[in-house]
Formats: sequence, C-alpha cells, structure tokens
Amino acid sequence: MKPWLLLAALLVWAPPPVLARTATVPIPAPSTPAEREALTRGRALIADFYALRLERLWGAFTTETKAQWGSLEAFQAFREAGARTYGAERQLMAERTFTDAGVTYYVRSATFEHDPRTVWALVFGFDAVGRVGLFGIAAQGEQVPGRIAFSPGNVKDAP
Repeated sequence: MKPWLLLAALLVWAPPPVLARTATVPIPAPSTPAEREALTRGRALIADFYALRLERLWGAFTTETKAQWGSLEAFQAFREAGARTYGAERQLMAERTFTDAGVTYYVRSATFEHDPRTVWALVFGFDAVGRVGLFGIAAQGEQVPGRIAFSPGNVKDAP
C-alpha cells in the first residue's frame, strides 16, 4: 500500500478526537510500553520538527521514508515552506497513540497561527525497532493525497 494512502486510511479509520480548547489536553494513557515510547519520541521529534532541527528526525526515518523525500535538503525545504505558510502551532487539540499491525502510531492534532480553523494531524508510525516508517501531515479527516506530507512537491498544503 502506498504510504499516503495508508495515512489517509489511518486518519479516516482512527481519527484523533478533537477536544474543546483547553490549556491542558488530556490524553488517553498509553496502554503498552511501545505506546508510551511512541508518545515520548513523538513529542520529541515534533519539537525538533517545529524548531526546524530535522537531523534527528531524518536519522530516525527508514530508508523507504527517506527515499520519499530524496534528501535531507529537500525535507528541510518542505519544512521551511510549511513554517512560513502556516506559522507556529497555535493550539494542541489532541494527542494519542495506538498500535495496529505491528506499527505504533503517535498522532498529534493541532491548529497553526496562519490557519487556525484547520485541525492538522501530524502522524509518526514507529516500527518494532523505533524507526519512523510513516510520517505524514494531513488536514484532520482529509482524504486527498495532495494534502499529505508524502507529496514533497506539494509544500503549500501542509504545515
């Protein structure tokens, strides 16, 4: 299955809940050690992603995920364009982790300062050894592949 198709199915099949705007967002407690690790690593990698420090995230990508971007420089250009277009995270709406078919997912739903009405889902799929085999960004519930991070040429449509 193509990664963008998997991400689209994932967001439709198991969309993270949109919570009321609160200062503290309660999340379901991760139920397994892998889910606890995905929460910790997902938060750390998102912090790096937001801060435009992409080396650690790039190093965590599987070979297949790296091939989708072509190079660290191309991934950096994608992220910089997203930061200019969407700005900083404005509101954390929800976080969750879950495991499906041997992949543990971290999903973060948030709004951004230049697009506060769209809830974006940022997704990491960690394999059994903690590598990032799936990375994607899509409007919550969005099913159009052009709005997913696996389309490196389409930098205008993702934060």
